[in-house]
Amino acid sequence: MSHHDPTPIAYVDHAVDFGGAEHSLIELISRLDRTSFTPIILHTEGAKWLQSDRIADVERIAAFSPHPLLEQKRDEVSTGLLRLIGNTWTALRLSLKLRGALRRSSAQLVHTNSLKTHFVGGLAARLGRLPLIWHVRDLLAENEGYHLLRRAARLLRPRVIAISEAVAEQFAGLPAEVTVIPNGIPLDKFCPGLPSPQLCRELGLTADDRVLLMVSRLTPWKGHMTLLEAVARLADRWPRLKLVVVGEVAFWEADYEQQLKQRAADLGLTEQVIWTGFRSDVPELLRLCDIFVLPSVGEPFGRVIIEAMATGRPVVATASGGVPEIVLDGQTGLLVPPEDAQSLASAIQTLLADSQRAQQMGAEGLTRAHQLFSADRVARQVQELYQRILSKGR
Repeated sequence: MSHHDPTPIAYVDHAVDFGGAEHSLIELISRLDRTSFTPIILHTEGAKWLQSDRIADVERIAAFSPHPLLEQKRDEVSTGLLRLIGNTWTALRLSLKLRGALRRSSAQLVHTNSLKTHFVGGLAARLGRLPLIWHVRDLLAENEGYHLLRRAARLLRPRVIAISEAVAEQFAGLPAEVTVIPNGIPLDKFCPGLPSPQLCRELGLTADDRVLLMVSRLTPWKGHMTLLEAVARLADRWPRLKLVVVGEVAFWEADYEQQLKQRAADLGLTEQVIWTGFRSDVPELLRLCDIFVLPSVGEPFGRVIIEAMATGRPVVATASGGVPEIVLDGQTGLLVPPEDAQSLASAIQTLLADSQRAQQMGAEGLTRAHQLFSADRVARQVQELYQRILSKGR
């Protein structure tokens, strides 16, 4: 291969549905300098996220059949990974199949994008003697999953891209070279602006409403229950307060949505809370709100927080995981302890009562989003890492 030909890079992701990891990968791939790199996506058959028109021209190879091993959720990933290792034969079979796909793709570097593929894809890369990058987006509790990840890092010696310092700390003391590169946001899509009157009508919002917005998958660790409790504490003082909850449950948590709606009803919030389900118009929804709220427990990054900042909105979030690296407490938003409805309510109260301060925080957040979190900047950082790794290998 002459050094003028673009280097093929294999991106390995096992997800079927769209998640934050897939959004981030699409942002990266769609910004790759194609004179230097050719992306090839190795994926699960029937992966829905591949339908994004941003990656329509990218070569893809179906390297996985949908497999129960690949479908466990993050909260059970430890037991899932133990079963995976207990099921070493299956893991090895998946790795060998992937190794064949890598060979067909003539990739020179393997970039794995999800927890399961760090193991299976990492093994395939090592079998093929290819340089390996793990793009690590998860914050694991110190349980079996965490120890398994560390064991695999010792064995596979990957280069690691960690999306936050909090995520990077999981690799302390390991033979893995870690580079912290945050997720990038397409700042052309997320920008300040007036709420759409049509969208307000559709959701039943009026000009007098004070609007809180939360966007995330409906899953317990995102903290919706705490937010409902907090809104209940504010409802008397702010009769025009509305909470717009955007997002849907994953298939294995179907009953969780019902629990949330029941809790809202028990708290007397049926009129205050608007459940939109999954929406693809998040940039427009963000412009509806006065304050963006994300009360997660152990948030690895919080991509949607940056989307809110890029829209010029102040943020109230929890001081957990990677969030304090994004939100400057007291400057671009307010941080509170996780699972503490009282503190959450009082932070929201502070910003509702002082809209000038709220707007100032939104403006500072906008500046910060542009300085640190643009998708273009992130793509450049990742490509510099590729160049370093590939030049070492030659």
